[in-house]
Amino acid sequence: MKNLTKRLLGWLTLGVVSLLFASCLHIVEEVTVKKDGSGSYKMTMDMGEVKSMMDALKNMGEEAGEENPDGENAQTDSEEEEASGEEENSMAQMGAELSSVASSLRSIAGLSNVQEINDTSVYLFGYSFDFANIEALNKAIRVINREKYDTKVEETFRFKGGNFERLNVADIGEQFKKTLAEAEEEDEEGNMEMVKAFFSSMTYKQVYRFPDAKVKKSSNPLSELSSDGQSVTILLKPFDEEQQKKKPSVATVVKLK
Repeated sequence: MKNLTKRLLGWLTLGVVSLLFASCLHIVEEVTVKKDGSGSYKMTMDMGEVKSMMDALKNMGEEAGEENPDGENAQTDSEEEEASGEEENSMAQMGAELSSVASSLRSIAGLSNVQEINDTSVYLFGYSFDFANIEALNKAIRVINREKYDTKVEETFRFKGGNFERLNVADIGEQFKKTLAEAEEEDEEGNMEMVKAFFSSMTYKQVYRFPDAKVKKSSNPLSELSSDGQSVTILLKPFDEEQQKKKPSVATVVKLK
């Protein structure tokens, strides 16, 4: 399935997920740009909190089984283990869905060291690569958005005259919100409240690093400058009502010195 967010929504409707309200989804996008326009890109989706919760539930089930090896709850425990196994398999499939874009990126001129990130032991998924110039980076983003989010984006980043710019496109948070809205219209089993609870604490962090320069200014009001003055972090919360009132954006212009 090309639309990764629909894959995730499908996973979230499984039975045991009703116990994961405290869990969270964290997306981190990291871009490092050198003065010659080359650099590196990394995208990760971290659901380690989900993994921790599932492990805790699994341990509770095992302890209950040890206390009642022949008890009346044996069938229920077996059913819970089966459901947990289904969720773990779905997570593995979703991880493969996200990281599989690496195979397409390897054919793009100007990219190198393309890596898949698919660690099911901690539920960390994604990909990373080095780029020779901003043009190669934009080509990679075009492929990613076409394959994973069914969207067409021609240009995402610009780097010229000491200015680094992220355009207001390729917003992963907005992709999740759009898919959630579409799923809500089609929801016939009443699962959307559970799904919304999962996404409520979602974060989308962007980190821009400039090892050969200092940051003079970043236009995005959510920007936070590192202590060494060489990186900017923007933390977006797509489902946070207070932040959304301020109409946050992924767009920023970083002036370097």
